[in-house]
Amino acid sequence: MNYKSLKLDDKIGNKDIALLFQCTNQGGIRKSNKTKTVVLIAKFTDCLYKHRKENNILYFTGMGKVGNQELKRQNKAIVEAKENDFHLHLFEMYEEKVYTYCGEVELTDVPFIEEQPDKNGNIRDVLIFPLKNIEQVV
Repeated sequence: MNYKSLKLDDKIGNKDIALLFQCTNQGGIRKSNKTKTVVLIAKFTDCLYKHRKENNILYFTGMGKVGNQELKRQNKAIVEAKENDFHLHLFEMYEEKVYTYCGEVELTDVPFIEEQPDKNGNIRDVLIFPLKNIEQVV
């Protein structure tokens, strides 16, 4: 089995994500050079990152727990995915250890800055990535 056999709303575990996408099993942004994918995990459980949905757009908070976030490493991988021929795959988490596959997504606009508290409670700048599902042509 590989990630291409996943269907919308499939519920899988963290180990399965790492195996299917050949990526790390940690973090909310997981780039895999082997599968040319970037896996995005949007946790809606008790989470430092304040992702939100509005009108079929997911506003995904970038990576970095302390201080201002920067457009480096994994955050940069989201922005450069299309030009580097990587595909963004989204999982949402509403209960601990249960990851729901939400399909392939793409940026709808350039990322922007928003203020959110860091893990120490200090207000800082975070990157927000507006994402939408890519329509599946049948």
